[in-house]
Amino acid sequence: MGAFVIGMTLLHSGAQASTHFSRHTTRSVTPPLRVLTFGGTISATQQKILFKPYAQLLKRPITITSWDGEIDVLHKQETVAPHRWAAVMMEDSSLQISCSLGLLARDPTDSSNNSCGQPSAAIDFAMAWDRSRFETTPTWADFWDVARHPGRRSLRRDPRTTLEIALLADGVQPEALYRVLSSNEGLDRAFHKLEQIRPYIVWWSTPAEAAHILKSGGALMGCVPTGEILSATPAERLRFGVFWSQRLQVNYAWGVPKSSAQDNTALAFTSWLEHPTQKQAFANAWPSLPSLTEINSGSPELQHLPAAIPVDDAFWSAHLATISARFEHWAQEP
Repeated sequence: MGAFVIGMTLLHSGAQASTHFSRHTTRSVTPPLRVLTFGGTISATQQKILFKPYAQLLKRPITITSWDGEIDVLHKQETVAPHRWAAVMMEDSSLQISCSLGLLARDPTDSSNNSCGQPSAAIDFAMAWDRSRFETTPTWADFWDVARHPGRRSLRRDPRTTLEIALLADGVQPEALYRVLSSNEGLDRAFHKLEQIRPYIVWWSTPAEAAHILKSGGALMGCVPTGEILSATPAERLRFGVFWSQRLQVNYAWGVPKSSAQDNTALAFTSWLEHPTQKQAFANAWPSLPSLTEINSGSPELQHLPAAIPVDDAFWSAHLATISARFEHWAQEP
């Protein structure tokens, strides 16, 4: 029986139990399903498209808590408050690592590190900039040109996406990114490139924080999930341009914490979230590409929009621990 069928069977049973229970008591309150996800436009979209419909279907509230996706945070949460979370949204590479560490529930028929969940959403990260400061669309090379374009730059405090961006700015072709990063020389090259703009970097840890930095004027330009800019108010949207040609695609997945592995309600909820219907519903609601008005504006860049560069989850699941240690050490240096 497929995961979705199992999930819907459990959901139907849970709904019946909830109805039966409500007929015999009026005092007890059904505890909410608790979800860890990313704040800002991501959680707002999920609330509208996923969580609210499911809560109405199950007749049970869903409580959202925002987090930064750090594996150590999940480990501490599981230690301090086990059985608390029904579902956790993570980058796919983080999910694979968490799976190998035994932090997430596995599919009992699959022993691989992909058995704790499958990619459920793809979110593009791109450069956005203040239109009033540029006459033409800047590139990642311009992002590094602080002489011509003075001002702060915002980047994610995580080697994922950030090291790729550094190599793109240094002239590495998209198809060669992970071949370069796989060598010590290539890794040194990426850190050397970052060192060139260290005094100008404003770090962010969550998509909502990335959007806030740009919208508040905390940086001239920065890496940000495209949906955070495209979903802004019309006035704010006009303030920012987006460099579409070398955007990065990050995959996200849903996992069930190991302490909730025997919770049928959590398993049913996650199975429902992973179903193609829900994946497509989120993809349709999440703003990820230029509008038709922008495409029809005549901009040469938008006439032949290339596909996003996929972040290599297999590479990062294998190397994140060692590269993150170096990255944090470098970022903390004075």
